[in-house]
Amino acid sequence: MKFDWHTACEKHWNRISDNWQANSQEMWDTGSRKAILPVFTPFLNPQKGPVLDAGCGDGYGSLLLAEKGYEVVGVDIAEQMVERAKERMKDDLALSFTKADLMNLPFEESSFQAIMAINVIEWVQSPLQILHQFKGILMPDGMLALGILGPTAAPRQHSYRRLYGDEVVCNTLMPWECGRLLEENGYCIIHQEGVYKRGVTDDMTAQLSIELRQALSFLWVFYARPAA
Repeated sequence: MKFDWHTACEKHWNRISDNWQANSQEMWDTGSRKAILPVFTPFLNPQKGPVLDAGCGDGYGSLLLAEKGYEVVGVDIAEQMVERAKERMKDDLALSFTKADLMNLPFEESSFQAIMAINVIEWVQSPLQILHQFKGILMPDGMLALGILGPTAAPRQHSYRRLYGDEVVCNTLMPWECGRLLEENGYCIIHQEGVYKRGVTDDMTAQLSIELRQALSFLWVFYARPAA
């Protein structure tokens, strides 16, 4: 039987939805994702239009953004993730969630002022196709916050079995590859920064080149706009 990436990926994220929800709040509040919204939101304007949270998981990051006054649309491939995310919806927030495959997003061109996609494109069959889709649904001066697993990130273990010839749903995309892919396909990187495992201090990384900082990272986040 031919391997179906979409189905396998959906099963993977449904299977780990309980564990994900148990950890998502900590990731956004005090963990690896805590710096994303403070960097991201200065590029945004609540009056300009909606923000897409692509691969929203249980919706906690979407909720934080909506609480800052933004209209947020969250999408995820896993039904169980979307159902958990919908529990975060409130009457006084412009927050909605829908099940969708990022390889086939159900939105018209120039629909969003910004897209937040954190640890997402590693889990799609074609990261390049996703970047083209994102560019199409972004407004011309829109902003993309794109987070990718760094080389030291434990979730990279999900791609390991490919070495035995097994079909897996996790790509091995490296930060330097992601940056090059962005720049070669119509994006201008405005800012980028990393998150490191405990024990790595600012003093250790301050004098390192960007390539070495990427090599040490647990998470690397690009902030990019469609090139003029």
